[in-house]
Order: sequence, then C-alpha cells, then structure tokens
Amino acid sequence: MKLAYSLIAVAGLAACATPGIDYSARLVPPNTEAVETRTVDVGRFNGPAGNWYADEFEAMLASATFDGMPWFSIARYGDGYVPEGQRAGIYEGSINIDGYDAEEYSTRETECVEWDGPFDCERRAEVEKVCLRETVNVSVRPRLIEYGTGRMIYQDTFFGSSSAESCEEVYIVGRRGRRGYGGGWTYGMSAGMQPPPGLVRDALVTTLGDIRNEIAPRNAVMRAVFVKDAMDPVVAADPRFETAVDAGNRSPDASCAVWQDLHAQYPSAPAVTHNLAACYESAANFDEAHALYAEAAQQARASGMPVDRQYNESLSRLSAYRNGLQVLDRLTGYAPAIN
Repeated sequence: MKLAYSLIAVAGLAACATPGIDYSARLVPPNTEAVETRTVDVGRFNGPAGNWYADEFEAMLASATFDGMPWFSIARYGDGYVPEGQRAGIYEGSINIDGYDAEEYSTRETECVEWDGPFDCERRAEVEKVCLRETVNVSVRPRLIEYGTGRMIYQDTFFGSSSAESCEEVYIVGRRGRRGYGGGWTYGMSAGMQPPPGLVRDALVTTLGDIRNEIAPRNAVMRAVFVKDAMDPVVAADPRFETAVDAGNRSPDASCAVWQDLHAQYPSAPAVTHNLAACYESAANFDEAHALYAEAAQQARASGMPVDRQYNESLSRLSAYRNGLQVLDRLTGYAPAIN
C-alpha cells in the first residue's frame, strides 16, 4: 500500500528544469577569512565616484544581516584602537570605467499637439524626436587589509553596468560625441567623452549585492539536485524513477518515500543512491547524505559508463557547505542539529 500511495501522490506532477528538493540553507562564502573579519572600517576607493562609493559600501556593510542580526560592526581606527582578541580590517579599493557607449538616433511618435480639454485630444500629429541611448560598464576591486599588520585578507573584482535612454523634441546633437574629420560623429569613450556621473553611480550600485554575498554569510534557498539519468537500464524502465524525479520539489515527502523503496530494491544503482542522498541533505541529515553521495559517485565510476558530473558536484557542494557551517558554529556559537 505504501508504494501505491507514493506513486499516486507523485503522479502527474510537472517536471522541474533542474529537479531536486529546495531547503533553507546558511551559506558561507569561500573566503572565510573575510567572513571572520567582522569589525571593519571603510577607507578610500580611488576612481570615479570614489567618495560616494565608499559611503555606499559602508552602508552595505552596516545593513548586512545574518539570521536577522547585523554581521559587521563598523569601527573607526583613526585613534589606533583595535578591540582585543578580534580581527579588524579596513576595506578600500579602486574603481574603473571599463566602457562607455553612446548612440544618437531619431524617431517619430504620434502625440497630441492640441488639447480640447483634460484628457480630450483635439488633434494628433507625428513629432520627430532625437534620442540618446547610453551604457556604462564599471569594475570595482575591493580589498580587505588587516588592521595593524597591513596583510591583505581579501581581494576580488566585481563588474557592473547601467543603461539609460531618453528622447526629446529639442535636442543638442553631439552631446555625447564629437564630429570627426570626415563630418561623421563618434560617441562615448571613443570620442573622449565621459559618462554622466549619475549613470556611473547606477552601475556601481549593482556591484554591492555581489560583494556582500562574497564577504558575509547569508540565508538562502539551496537545492539538493537529483540526477535525471538512471544509468542502469532496469532502473530506467521502472516508472517510479521518473515520477520521483519530477515530483521532488513539489512533493518532497512522497518523492523521498519512493527513493527509499527504490534504494531497497536497487541498492547498487548510482542515480537512486544519489537521489536518496539528496533527500537526506534536504532534511539536514548531512552525515548520511555525505556517505550516500560518496557511495553514489563510486558506483557511477565503477559502472564503466559516462558519469554525470552531478555526482561529484553534489559531493563537493555538500562538503563545502558543511565546512561553512563549522565556521558559523565557531563565530556565532550556533550549533544546528546535524545527524
């Protein structure tokens, strides 16, 4: 009866593009030294809008939270004080404009040119407008310097972009370009023009979210991914395999019940072992999940068939995730229930 119930529960569910089971995760970036440096100051960012960006960077640090609590403490080290027993650092960096493109073009639009009253157009006509389309690309290279030693703890490069477009009836041609010797126009950086400061700031803002996720932990949704190729032809012919794959994220309990039954029947099938491991991972039973992922990877290699890269990726992802949890345990005293 359990098998029949499980199959009824999962039948008819639509397949996901990337099948698996989502679960709430506590993600730690790879550079754990940056994560551990929680008492920080913000120094100079050289380049366009550098002072403004430094203020925005500090605001990003001040608003970075994890488990609902601030992750960073903003300090000022001008007086030479560093809290005892804490690693302290200063964020600084550089900003570059990697590209600036501008284009002028004309267009015609039908507009009301004579009104008989509010919302009552008496006469419409075609109006010619000149438009300006602009795009700016920027790069930011922040680095974290350990206070007191000058050691660089962290450095990386982040990219951002922003675009704007406007059309006007009264327009000064060549605002973002210069006329060449042949009479034509060139625009943007190739014409020696600089992008508008507001557009540069809009591009720089887009880098802050990526930086935050690289220097502080975050609460997120992670997916324990299923393997879709059964490898073993006998398992592939079992209708329960495909329905359990398709149902994972919409009916995880029913899907995992099927994986338990399939594993009991096909204990040497790599995909079945792997997907059962994904069930344990989504339930935070990381010891069992890790053991089954390792077993599945070994079964896949021993099959002599081409091996889906998901076997190794799942094992590596879970190993990195568990290492991150150990870092969080050390920094916050949080000890999640891990079986």
